[in-house]
Amino acid sequence: MTEAYAGPLHDEPLAVELHNTLYASEGKVVDGLATETSARAWLDAIAHRLPPEGSGRLPTRAELIQLRDPVREVLHAALDGETFSRSSLDVINRISADAPRSPVARWRPGAPPVADVDTHGASRAAVVLAALAADVIDLLTSAGREALRSCGAPGCVLLFVKDHPRREWCSAACGNRARQARHYARVRHRHPAR
Repeated sequence: MTEAYAGPLHDEPLAVELHNTLYASEGKVVDGLATETSARAWLDAIAHRLPPEGSGRLPTRAELIQLRDPVREVLHAALDGETFSRSSLDVINRISADAPRSPVARWRPGAPPVADVDTHGASRAAVVLAALAADVIDLLTSAGREALRSCGAPGCVLLFVKDHPRREWCSAACGNRARQARHYARVRHRHPAR
């Protein structure tokens, strides 16, 4: 039986989900890809969002981290309005190009053809990594970049894509923590310790 992924997943774009595999818990930074088992648990948790093509093994922890580091750098540069590192973009583009895909028509006996995708023999690991890298490219080059935000809750290090005008937090739990922190700050201000 496989381990369940313990980190946050908030149905954000895959690029943001990969970024958020480094998160804070009880004031400490936690690496959701710390082991091969936790990396596999993360891949299993997002499997329904990944392309099904390719054969063989899934990406290793090292391969995921090799992509995560430049993803984190470019997403933070986008948040800060800074220029992206060319080396980070080169890594993302190279990984995206590792799994060339093209549409193909698959014939079925006695039925019309169906559209499918041919990965030209790319491995399952290359397909998954390329999908993650392609999502980063899409996020950086679309209106999604302008909607990218850092969570406003105290101690949270996650990113999210703002999909509602009033959204300020990555999750409802962070919103509750932020509201509680504001409440306690008001109470302490009105009733200072004697």
